[in-house]
Amino acid sequence: MENSKNEREEKKNVRGLKAKLLIVLLYAAVLSTATYAWFTLNNKPRVFNLALSAGGSADLLIADDTGGGPGEYSEKLDLKAARQDPVRMEEMELNPVTTKDAKTFYQPVYTGKAVTDVKEIKEDELYKTYVYKKTFYLKAGSLKNKSGRKTSATKKSYDIMLLGTKQEEENSGCVIKHVEGSPSEGGATAANCIRIAFIVEGQDQIPVYEPNSNQHNSGDKATNSVDYGIKDTLKQPSEGGEFEGGENGYSKKLFTIKEEEDVKVTMLVWIEGTDDDCTNSIQLGEIMGNIQFISKDAEETGR
Repeated sequence: MENSKNEREEKKNVRGLKAKLLIVLLYAAVLSTATYAWFTLNNKPRVFNLALSAGGSADLLIADDTGGGPGEYSEKLDLKAARQDPVRMEEMELNPVTTKDAKTFYQPVYTGKAVTDVKEIKEDELYKTYVYKKTFYLKAGSLKNKSGRKTSATKKSYDIMLLGTKQEEENSGCVIKHVEGSPSEGGATAANCIRIAFIVEGQDQIPVYEPNSNQHNSGDKATNSVDYGIKDTLKQPSEGGEFEGGENGYSKKLFTIKEEEDVKVTMLVWIEGTDDDCTNSIQLGEIMGNIQFISKDAEETGR
């Protein structure tokens, strides 16, 4: 009798130990997959004010998209005053999304405070509360002589890059930052988990700009094992600083355009939910900034 009782107690202890060990292993598994971040709530930072500008060796100019082609070209484009469809920039609220290709975007599916899956967002909803979308045109200079005729029988093409380091002019270069006075916890800002993609009509490659890539937020966030997010980005480690891997403060090449051609560009701005800096501490913040393109001669091509 005594031996049987001891055996039962021993088996019970073993079962209890196994259960505790299983819980520990499950907890460790959860921690090991909690690499990416999402808001745990439905928070909505705003895009307050962005401006675009263009310049460089090609007399690079920028124009608004009027809906039927480019408007008047100039050196700068104020997006607050530009044509907006479907939502004006200052009214745009950004909920966190993710993507692998800057074409198809997904929203998180929550189980409690954990993201267990993602769901594709329909286009009629995507550009209202998830991704800010703006189309515009770039055009390289024509290099004419005083009579108005071209000085060369060839047609030049130009590499287009982003300008990182600030120049002599105020607010020049690429800077994405927190709007002073808008809510923030401990200096956290949505500018640290923003992504900006540039889709060029007729070109397959979609470059993605990641501002403030070495600036980080603290705060609560959802955990998940959903591995999306574009890894190959044009990283700008600090606000208004130089780009990684570029030259003279420029980023790597975004795309190439030919002289005198109207080149339509679609810019997408979103909060990357799988960025570890996508935390609840940025839920009511506002972002603003400047995006400046720069050009240089790439090659001459025959007409």
